[in-house]
Amino acid sequence: MLGIGQLSFETLKFEAEDSCARITLTRPGSMNALSALMVNELAQCVKDVAERDEIRVLTITGSGRAFCCGADLKGVLGEVQAGDNTGFLGFLRDIQNVFLAIRALPKPTIAALNGLTLAGGLELAMTCDVVMAARSARLGDAHSNFGVLPGGGGSLLPRYVGEKKANYLLFSGDHWSAEAFREAGFVSQVVEDDDLSSVAEALAAKLAEKSPLVLQRMKEMVAGSAHLSAREAIALEMRHLEAHAKSADFLEGLSAFSEKRTPKYSGQ
Repeated sequence: MLGIGQLSFETLKFEAEDSCARITLTRPGSMNALSALMVNELAQCVKDVAERDEIRVLTITGSGRAFCCGADLKGVLGEVQAGDNTGFLGFLRDIQNVFLAIRALPKPTIAALNGLTLAGGLELAMTCDVVMAARSARLGDAHSNFGVLPGGGGSLLPRYVGEKKANYLLFSGDHWSAEAFREAGFVSQVVEDDDLSSVAEALAAKLAEKSPLVLQRMKEMVAGSAHLSAREAIALEMRHLEAHAKSADFLEGLSAFSEKRTPKYSGQ
């Protein structure tokens, strides 16, 4: 199979350097709205990133004024007026599948929100493990402004900002500042607009130096313990730890600490 660096894309840009990969959505004239082609190309990228062990971290960002303003609904009205929404529903299922694939990546993902992040764009940001934002970025659900329901994970918003804030955002269609979303616990860091790219790159490089096996298992532990009791969550941790104690990365981390050197993790 061709490596991702050998493929060309029309709606996004893929860059890989050392162990870090970056996907930039490149439909600025359409506020980086998710077209069928973009969803297909994004799915190709995510699949290849998952399969390439040398890529340890993925960052997703946008170009222009927006990170992503949701699904491109041009043509939907015509289908609905004709009484046929099968194409629209199929498109939404494709979005759901790629969003689930991002969540399932066994490596850290970073959303770097450069601007407007609305509807499906907010749902895309929710798929990532860490979210950082430019100070000028605005975030919101916005589906209610257009008489449509979320279809890519909007119902999960209460998990990230709490039920009452999520209700307000979902019902009102309003968008809030990046700082407000930081205070709500969704955005980890707000930086000056011109610094977003370099700060995101620095975080990706930092994560790439960690044991990929540790970060993969941490992701699995966090996801798996979300609705467990404290006793069940600790039992899950122990199962992961027992498996991890047999790994080369576990031995390398302890050896490097003892020898006062920088560890070199293999992911094994």
